[in-house]
Amino acid sequence: MQAAGFLTMLELFTRSADATDAIGVAADMLPKGMEALAIDRETVARWPKEEAVRALSFRDIRLAELEARQSIFSTEGAIGVQRDTVSTVARTLLPLMAKELWFVQSRDSIEGTDANDLRRELLDRLASWNGDMDRYSPEPLLFWTWLRALQQRILKDEFPAAQQLWTRPNPNFLYAVLSDRRGSAIWCDIRLSSPRETCEEQVRVALDDALGWLVDRYGRDPSTWTWGEEHRLDMQWSPISSRGLLTNLLSLQAPISGDPFTQFLTSFGVEEDRPFLVSAGSNFQAVMSISEAAGSYYITPAGQSGHPLSRFYDNLFPSWIQGEYLAMSTDLSLARGGASGISRLTPATSDNPRMSEGQSE
Repeated sequence: MQAAGFLTMLELFTRSADATDAIGVAADMLPKGMEALAIDRETVARWPKEEAVRALSFRDIRLAELEARQSIFSTEGAIGVQRDTVSTVARTLLPLMAKELWFVQSRDSIEGTDANDLRRELLDRLASWNGDMDRYSPEPLLFWTWLRALQQRILKDEFPAAQQLWTRPNPNFLYAVLSDRRGSAIWCDIRLSSPRETCEEQVRVALDDALGWLVDRYGRDPSTWTWGEEHRLDMQWSPISSRGLLTNLLSLQAPISGDPFTQFLTSFGVEEDRPFLVSAGSNFQAVMSISEAAGSYYITPAGQSGHPLSRFYDNLFPSWIQGEYLAMSTDLSLARGGASGISRLTPATSDNPRMSEGQSE
């Protein structure tokens, strides 16, 4: 969507009488694949309308929790929802994973050993954790390393060649297995071994696998571990696909909070040595007021220019990382009056293979 069309759509929103009217006047302008949600004091309107009832995702569950806390959101409250990093996956799966370890002493543990002391310390940390995927905390790193090791133990024997199947997080599958939904706990048994393994055994061994992986990388002091050390955003300049010195110079990198199932979404990659590297996630974010022209805010991850030598290439990156939004007016005259310039995005065609002079990509 061109910037002018986008601002025109915002202007239609602001002139609407209520949420239903806002959706009605702007629905024809919304591009395919975009969803719109308008809320006023009395009504909620969506476009497109959902035709089928589906099960709530983990993100939907968290959003419902946030919406249940208050009926009317301020601008700051709406921004807080967009930047929320509490994971319903952690809140749901962790009690199922740790229930036997929190309350029942492992029969394989030896009192007084360093390994058992470390295991107990980390389990205590997880017991008091609220599921916030904060980049400066060790608990998210421990949880996701443990979950990844567990999923690998459950699925690798069944699908040894399908690495992406057991490395990509699948919390819905793990919830079914750990809660033994319709006999799904049978997945915990290693098909090729003689003994019949239980989920409790697999969870315990997976925890030790995770601790070994973490200790090898970061040492034995959990207070020095941070989620952001592994969970880093690597935003590469799109014209460069291969790694190298130039890629590292032009890429935007930073530790980041969240996970694939938080409101502030960050998707993991599939690299074996960097399993939690952020490959995609929440992009342009905006909170728009339909009651006042100057009451809207936005932020985008990098900048408004794709040219690495432009001062607008990465000027918004620090603000996006910190969750700081910029004010945006839906008054076109104000927007143009305060603009540093105009960028025109022109698709390349057979008739127009190159951008015309004065245009920027």
